[in-house]
Amino acid sequence: MPYQFAYEDTTIHYQLAGEGPAVLLLHGFGEDSHIFDHLFAALTHQFQVVLPDLPGSGRSPFHARLCSSIDNMARALHALMDSITSNKFVVLGHSMGGYIALAMAQSGADRLQGFGLLHSTAFADSAEKRETRSKAITFIREHGSHAFLKTAIPGLFSESWQQAHPQPVQALVDKGASFMPEALVSYYQAMMARPDRTDVLRSTKLPVLFIIGVHDKAAPMQDVLQQVSLPSVAHVTILEETAHMGMMEEPEKFQAAAEQFLRLWA
Repeated sequence: MPYQFAYEDTTIHYQLAGEGPAVLLLHGFGEDSHIFDHLFAALTHQFQVVLPDLPGSGRSPFHARLCSSIDNMARALHALMDSITSNKFVVLGHSMGGYIALAMAQSGADRLQGFGLLHSTAFADSAEKRETRSKAITFIREHGSHAFLKTAIPGLFSESWQQAHPQPVQALVDKGASFMPEALVSYYQAMMARPDRTDVLRSTKLPVLFIIGVHDKAAPMQDVLQQVSLPSVAHVTILEETAHMGMMEEPEKFQAAAEQFLRLWA
């Protein structure tokens, strides 16, 4: 069921369903909450699941101050969860959503039962990555959101999956037409400005879920594998046929990894 949460001078739209321990699912850049439709439906049999559209994505309006800061989005999502439950919850974030989950674990660990990095990393952007994002910002400003996502989204999937499933890839590209260029630019600026948060992994007492794609170029396996030994409790799932979109490329294994983690720690 769709809900709205008034935060400062904007509104965050979200879905809420199920009963039990609370779980917050955070989508990534160039997506909206529908990327988790399959997982959301499965988890609501055991958990109370909160599935928001991040500010600037889906039904949630663009808000310059929130969209340009990972930490500001983390504060907004803590406020959202405070409005829903006084109990602790687990947050699982895909890609940019994982950056937000890390910020939530840093600023509000006392509210969490655990967190997950789904095709995400605690490393800050390298100089090369920042240069790539800067070029993307220029392209978005010159050509718009749809033209940019048309070039960017296919690269999130393994080559073999792209070829076998052209329709869902195209559907994601077509959805990209709804993004305001300012939102995508702000997200990139937020990601470029975020700090290295490996210290969060190193110091946390919370369990951490890592889902890693062998063919992932956005959150490379060799980078994430350097991080899995940092938390005191880590659950690691490696998806052999996946790049950056395990919820679509290997949905059953992706779901099984999330469910196993949540049954143990939510």
